[in-house]
Amino acid sequence: MKKGPALFWSIFIAAAAFRVWQSLYAEPPQIGDCLKQTVEGSGTISEEPQRTGTGQVLVVDVDGSRCGSGFLIRMKAKAYPVFSYGDHISFKGKLLEPMNFRSDPGREFDYKGYLAKDGIYYEMRSAEASKDDLAARPSVTSILYAIKRRFVENLDRVLGEPHAALAAGLVVGEKAALGKSLLDDFRAVGLIHIVVLSGFNITIVAAAIRKVLSFLPRAWGIAVGGIGIALFGVMVGGGATVIRSCFMAGVALSADLFRRDYDVIRALMFAGLVMVIQSPMVLFHDPGFQLSFLATAGLIMLASPIEERLAFITDRFGLRGIVAATLSTQLFVSPYILYTMGQLSVIGMAANILVLPFIPVTMLTVFATGIAGMASIAASQALGWASHILLAYELFVVQNLARLPFAAIHVPAFSGWWVAGFYSVILTVFFLVRSMNRRKTK
Repeated sequence: MKKGPALFWSIFIAAAAFRVWQSLYAEPPQIGDCLKQTVEGSGTISEEPQRTGTGQVLVVDVDGSRCGSGFLIRMKAKAYPVFSYGDHISFKGKLLEPMNFRSDPGREFDYKGYLAKDGIYYEMRSAEASKDDLAARPSVTSILYAIKRRFVENLDRVLGEPHAALAAGLVVGEKAALGKSLLDDFRAVGLIHIVVLSGFNITIVAAAIRKVLSFLPRAWGIAVGGIGIALFGVMVGGGATVIRSCFMAGVALSADLFRRDYDVIRALMFAGLVMVIQSPMVLFHDPGFQLSFLATAGLIMLASPIEERLAFITDRFGLRGIVAATLSTQLFVSPYILYTMGQLSVIGMAANILVLPFIPVTMLTVFATGIAGMASIAASQALGWASHILLAYELFVVQNLARLPFAAIHVPAFSGWWVAGFYSVILTVFFLVRSMNRRKTK
């Protein structure tokens, strides 16, 4: 490696390592004797509220209380009044530390660390909250969230449930309305990635933006496309998967702008390092970041070699690519999923083959349905018929496959060293083969 690139990577790796080291010794905000006490205070809602079947979940940046200020509280409140991002509220509730919980015997989810990665060290499990008279300051984020809410409301009005919930999950990652039972079905058949706005969905959105802007001069099209992808990432909440996918799309656009070769492995590593530098605890406590990173690595390392050996499968409708992509990602993420969750879909291949070819056109019709509703309900209802048919088919496949007795397998807890060994072998083989191929090419 040349000195310039070596110095570049050394700086970023050192910065990421330093941030991780810092996070290991981070102390939670001091709140005096408020823990396990009823606390009254005020603050600003700093994240888009999550709607649930029983109420709403708020993340509040406290600016006034007897415990101090400048810290975050995650609180569960009643369904009404409905709160929005940026609202200034008053609250009252018992201040508690988050607690880890067991998903099944031998496995514990580090819920405390999961919240701490976002700077949340305290919660209220049943809070009373009310809006203050202070008007929320308009911002790009609040405007984007308002557009998203209007879009989802249009889908609810036209499509009904559970079709509207699936539609919102596909296009803007709004999966809460699907409910636990239906989400479990998507997990059982290996299709949960389509309703949590994975890299697959972001890729479709990025490709669509590029096509829509194809009439612009090249540089302008790339620049506006990059801004569009960034705004979309903010609007849908900016989870780990979304950030990683948007960041990689941005790197690809930059490479296209400066006419440089796009090395997807370097882009993935760069995206991962930047995310760790910005929020170091995602490395240990964010399953979304970990699974997204592993799934993308699987696609990069294994999809092409697998696809070359699937010549007997037709390439119509992209079927060969779907099979190769599904096999590569499933192979790469399965050890981690089995280690952390103890469940693995057996029929994921069949489900992906039956559903994925229809996802791009479904996202297009759903997007048109939701946008049309902002101008005309009649136009939205007309477009909604096509969306409803596609969504009904996808729900039918998921719900019926999930009912099969062998849809998923469950395994007892096992040592993480087996997982580390698996990935060590895969990475070693991949880089050895890559090095040999480069020598042959030279």
